[in-house]
Amino acid sequence: MCRKTLFIGTIAIIFVLIVGITVSAERTIDKLKYPTLKEPEMPDIETITLDNGIIFYLIEDRQLPLVNAQLRLAAGSYLDPADKIGLADITATLMRTGGTERMTGDQVDEALESIGASIGTNMSHSSGSVSLNILSEYVDTGLELLADILRNPVFEQDKIDLAKTQERSSIARRNDEPDPTCWREFRKIIYGKDSPYARHTEYATIDNITRDDLIEFHKKYIRPDYIQMAVWGDFDKKEMIEKLKARFGDWAKSKEALPPLPEVTYEFKPGVNYIDRKNVNQSTIYIGHIGGRMNDPDYYPMIVTNNILGGAFGSRLFNNVRSKQGLAYAVQGNFRSFISYPGYYYNWCITKSESTVKAIKAIIDEIKGMQEGLATDYEMKLGKEAYLNSFVFNFEDKGEILNNIMAFDYFDYPRDFLFKAKSNVEKVTAENVLDVAKRRLHPEAFQIVVLGNADDFDEPLSVLGTVDTIDITIPTGEKAEDIAMTSEAVTRGMELLNKAAEACGGIDNFKKVTSISKKLTVTMIMPQGEIPIKAQSILLLPDRSKDILTTPMGEMISVYNGTDSWAKQGNQIVSLTEEQIEESKKDMFRSQILTFQQADNPEYQVVHIGSGEMAGKPVEIIKIISGDGEISYKMAIDPETYRPAGLYYFGETLMGPADLTEIYSDYREVSGIMIPFSKTTETESGPVAEVIIKEYIVNPQIDEAIFARPE
Repeated sequence: MCRKTLFIGTIAIIFVLIVGITVSAERTIDKLKYPTLKEPEMPDIETITLDNGIIFYLIEDRQLPLVNAQLRLAAGSYLDPADKIGLADITATLMRTGGTERMTGDQVDEALESIGASIGTNMSHSSGSVSLNILSEYVDTGLELLADILRNPVFEQDKIDLAKTQERSSIARRNDEPDPTCWREFRKIIYGKDSPYARHTEYATIDNITRDDLIEFHKKYIRPDYIQMAVWGDFDKKEMIEKLKARFGDWAKSKEALPPLPEVTYEFKPGVNYIDRKNVNQSTIYIGHIGGRMNDPDYYPMIVTNNILGGAFGSRLFNNVRSKQGLAYAVQGNFRSFISYPGYYYNWCITKSESTVKAIKAIIDEIKGMQEGLATDYEMKLGKEAYLNSFVFNFEDKGEILNNIMAFDYFDYPRDFLFKAKSNVEKVTAENVLDVAKRRLHPEAFQIVVLGNADDFDEPLSVLGTVDTIDITIPTGEKAEDIAMTSEAVTRGMELLNKAAEACGGIDNFKKVTSISKKLTVTMIMPQGEIPIKAQSILLLPDRSKDILTTPMGEMISVYNGTDSWAKQGNQIVSLTEEQIEESKKDMFRSQILTFQQADNPEYQVVHIGSGEMAGKPVEIIKIISGDGEISYKMAIDPETYRPAGLYYFGETLMGPADLTEIYSDYREVSGIMIPFSKTTETESGPVAEVIIKEYIVNPQIDEAIFARPE
């Protein structure tokens, strides 16, 4: 046999084997039989209501030596006053961390750690929750701690300050990521910006919250008649009932009714909304309108409809918009229904900037297609299985079941609501899907929200309708100050500013300064601990600066050059936001060098505020205002030396903007001018940063190329 014949024969054999294997595999798959999904069963729940209104749900489960408890609080963030948004969340947090009448918050932590237990608290829009997980041998201790936390919180002030600082830090970062930003604004359009279902904290609302507010919120809304408590695990029911009565039975019920959840009003109307982000190269898109409630007759057909359209892997949006047209990195649809108020319907997409409008049109076309013909048998199977395959997770453990049942009881749903879900979804027909798509989807009245860089879009958003630009600027919470600009105060202010300039070397010496290079050590002081940073700062007057920070997270560079501003970390280069650029301008204006260079500038507005105290020493305070009135700060001047003792201003910290105090010390002479080599920055809560100058050079040679953005 020749080599050629042998080679061809070998190929033939391999081909036959491959085909055989493939055919065999297909036939095997075709023959696979899946067992019918087991119908979930309602567990044996004993429900007991005490005279004070608290309801207990109990299930014995001796499989593991554990006891779990989950409490549903009828109180929620919808109860927050408009000027104190965040009150409910902070109350829930402080119930757990802020100590009780017999234990500090730290002692509660230690007690739980010593027995391997956990207690958690949380607050959502329409309700709150408290959980307990503990070994059954320590259940008495756990219930004692739980009752103490619920009934007797003392809200320690230092823990309140910590919680408020953490929330301020969260506010400061809320625009960092595109998707959460776009999603937040979409919810505000659906429910209304002032709706309790969409509103969010601001610096001012957090600042307004006091310890008395927490005490009052707890007193009014954390009451036994507003609480349902599920307990399941390794215990004897009769014994557990007695334990619960002993710890909660004498708790007085509320004297007033809980305010009802606010109604949702919605008008179906189209809208195109744009969030400007120049420093991104892709667009985040939300398209939709109001959704429904779980007791809506269309709830089950909408589940299937949404899965066919965009809620499942292999949906129309996935196959056509993402896979075939290549218009999306990710695409999804969701018709969300809530138990207590209407949810929302949205289609979400992330696409490159250059395909933004095309992607939006493609998504809307697919939605319209759902209204034009029956879904195929394959799509119906997909739409149902996407729900049914995850259906079992509603009954993964008894805690999930009890949580649902408590909510069903509270809102008058049948207890077996979810237990009937499987059969209700299986009954949905293609005709039901077409009908509900026509009635419940409103492509002519979609609200479209796009976050991206409009300069790079394939078409202007205006081709979709009138565009409203959403301002996501975070309100600083700065309080306006009324200052009397009398001639006497202005004269005294200019006199003090000139004396301060003279005490530090004189205006003429400061005007000789054209550039500065300094090396510093910075210690950022945060609730979690201190962060050491080495820094080099280069200033080319009047308006160019470069800061190089060496941090535990690596080197970070930021440049402000008057026209182009950018930041670099690793290989990533991004443009500074308008807010960051504005803060750079303010920082430059507060520079002692520039201030004293301009001490004789007639455009400066300088006014004497009065006498005060800084770091325990008397000072005279002047306010310095830019010519356009947009930027200002206060300088505290030592009445003995006339050197600046420090500054007062409203500025940025890692925890967000705040009223800041800079305290100067360790003045040294450098090239004929006096410079403070030590600076501490404080808020009313304490120090947030300490800066020590290691090297200060006046008028070094600076290559202007260092301010250019890297290619």
